[in-house]
Amino acid sequence: MIKEESLTSKTFKGFFWSLGGKLLTAILQIGVLAVLARLINAESFGIVQSALVVVGFAQIVSKIGIGPALVQIKSLTDKHIRVGFTFSMGIGLVLTICVFLTSDLIASFFKMTDLSLVLKVISVLFIFESFITVSSSLLQREMKLKRKALIELWSYFFGYGLVGIILGYLEYDYWALVIAIITQSVFKAVAYSLSQNHSFSLLWNKDELSDLLRFAGGYTIGRICSYIATQGDNIITGRYLGAGALGIYSRAYAIMTKPASMVGDALNIALFPAMAARQTQFDKLNKVFLNGSKMILFVSILSSFVIASGAKEIVIILLGKSWDEAIVPLQILASGLFFRLGYKLGAELSKATGNVNKQAFYYFLYALATITGCLVGTQWGIIGVAYGTLFAIIINYALMTHLGLTILKMKWTVFIKSILPEVLVSCLIGLSFVVIITLARQLLMSEVLVLIVSCCLFGTLLLFIFYFFGKKLSFIELLPFKDKLKRFMR
Repeated sequence: MIKEESLTSKTFKGFFWSLGGKLLTAILQIGVLAVLARLINAESFGIVQSALVVVGFAQIVSKIGIGPALVQIKSLTDKHIRVGFTFSMGIGLVLTICVFLTSDLIASFFKMTDLSLVLKVISVLFIFESFITVSSSLLQREMKLKRKALIELWSYFFGYGLVGIILGYLEYDYWALVIAIITQSVFKAVAYSLSQNHSFSLLWNKDELSDLLRFAGGYTIGRICSYIATQGDNIITGRYLGAGALGIYSRAYAIMTKPASMVGDALNIALFPAMAARQTQFDKLNKVFLNGSKMILFVSILSSFVIASGAKEIVIILLGKSWDEAIVPLQILASGLFFRLGYKLGAELSKATGNVNKQAFYYFLYALATITGCLVGTQWGIIGVAYGTLFAIIINYALMTHLGLTILKMKWTVFIKSILPEVLVSCLIGLSFVVIITLARQLLMSEVLVLIVSCCLFGTLLLFIFYFFGKKLSFIELLPFKDKLKRFMR
């Protein structure tokens, strides 16, 4: 296990290594998205997105929580690792066959004829993803997050980015995306297996499997409910509004989730093993929870103002003018970025302390809210779906934060009082971006110049604020480079 005296340092260094990797990956994803959006039409994106909804759901079932169980178990043995690998590979093979055989039925549900063949081909992903599960989880357990971040970065660049763009240019249409996704998965499988050398010999033992599934059962149910919740909008949009509408909506959602995924995934990777190691030390968990909430709040609120206010320019620059229908959904989704990110702390805390059954129930309520909200929203097209998604995200934040506070025995009033200063400061700073970009639109004609000038001025303002007032932000103490940062502050 991780040594206690080095845990805080490892946690936040791990977080920022993961964040750095996610940041570079996000930049690559934005660049690739900008190119592919000009090579592949919205309907093709919609077809592949529908396939990924099915594949993503099956991947959760294929892992059955084995990965997190390998991170969470205190006394991990070689038998646990071998049994976990055997079980993951077996489930992956079964799901590959199941998706292949049911592809026609799924395509009929989505009313997309081309989806059937896409699913047959892309079902091979389960084999590669099952192969990755154990190696990836062991890296996370050992807090080797720099290595993990680099694998994710380069697999996206070489596996998805280059392959997707080349095939898109050669007019492979949606097959460009399918082949790129499979190539990325193969790259990751090879890189993880070389990076984390565990035994690949198969082993079946009921005792070790019972240890893994004891944690995994409730966790997997929670993941399934969470996945239905986060993909419910795509399912409803694809089923009732068609592939074209799903293509537009999913691109807006993708732009919004870049900062959310970047920070959220980094928190997931870094905080879960650290919280699991401290799962009985509630005083230290309290500190991590409060300061982590403040940091997420500050970053996400500022990001919401930038994305929502600059949505027009962002969509035109990244996707092109033909994707202008994505502007309003992006603004709506971006306004809920804090809730989209903020629930992570409560979720990771409940997972680390073993409260996975209650978490699973809350995820079920989240899924129910998503499906209901988006079904009602379809009456107003993708804009209505976006509002339905926002409603569900807020519900999920309230549920997961409540679960976290219950575990820590902390009152809502204490929590709100603690984060309120950061809320007010973040909103005031965020409003300055609205003023800046409004003035820039009056003075400049080019969308590129409007966004660049606005972001540069806003960045200068942030540096000014950090220089004079940075020491008043309590979450600065979490940063691994806090000493160097404080030298910059007045």
